[in-house]
Amino acid sequence: MRADHRVKLTADELSLIEAHLCEQYRGVFDGKMIEAHLHEFVESTMADRLAGVIGDSAQPNTKLLDIGAGYGAFVLSCRKHGIKAIGLELASFEVDLSRKRLARAEPDSDASAIFQKGDGGQLPFADNTFHIVSLLNVLEHVPDYETVLAEAVRVLHPGGRLFVVCPNYAAWRKEAHYHVPWLPLFPKGLASAYLRLLGRNPSFLQNHIHYCTNWGVLKTLERLGARSTSLDGMRLEHPELISSDRAKRVLSLLRKAHMLPVIKGMLAMNFRNPFKSAVTVVAEKKVSQ
Repeated sequence: MRADHRVKLTADELSLIEAHLCEQYRGVFDGKMIEAHLHEFVESTMADRLAGVIGDSAQPNTKLLDIGAGYGAFVLSCRKHGIKAIGLELASFEVDLSRKRLARAEPDSDASAIFQKGDGGQLPFADNTFHIVSLLNVLEHVPDYETVLAEAVRVLHPGGRLFVVCPNYAAWRKEAHYHVPWLPLFPKGLASAYLRLLGRNPSFLQNHIHYCTNWGVLKTLERLGARSTSLDGMRLEHPELISSDRAKRVLSLLRKAHMLPVIKGMLAMNFRNPFKSAVTVVAEKKVSQ
């Protein structure tokens, strides 16, 4: 079992963040969803596990940029795993909390250099700066995800990897924030009326959600000259990235039955499925770029 490398929040910080989330997601999240968000994205075990997997295969002096770093969970865990990680975040509140967490973990580090305030569409870094760039549940919140992907590829070293995870809004699924049944590419006007009928506040949809799709992301990366593969396959090799205990047990049985090659083939076939529920991509920048 991996050691827990998370930088825990203080009680005061948790209280501040909870109040901030309640205001930010008023009419979107209920109390249970706020608690889940705190667990999954603020004090994130999954971020620590992903950082551990990346850290295990990282070379010395590996540099990572997390775009849309939020409250810094992934960057802080990466740094604990020996990766030279920095985060970029547009929201001042999140940047300030991330810097406070870093100050406790690394008192001698330059918090303003490691957690920077900025726009993913205009990265303040030179070409070929990072070995890894991550966009974890970010693209659905930017108006122009193609520009953000172009910037991410630009700052990658040739041969570097880009991790992308976000909802696929061409899928039949629950909306990732409101957690209600959602139509593929649901027109915003109709979707707003639908949310009002459910007693929900549509302003978050109107102002902070921008539809991205699996095909759109893959085609953009192809145009940028990056070679894309499925991030889902990484979960087969690293079951600690699977959150469901039931899914872990099933995977263990499949492994014992020597069925993993079949599952990998199925995942490969599903990778370009326009209706899969989420975009889960690892893209590699071509060495010739």
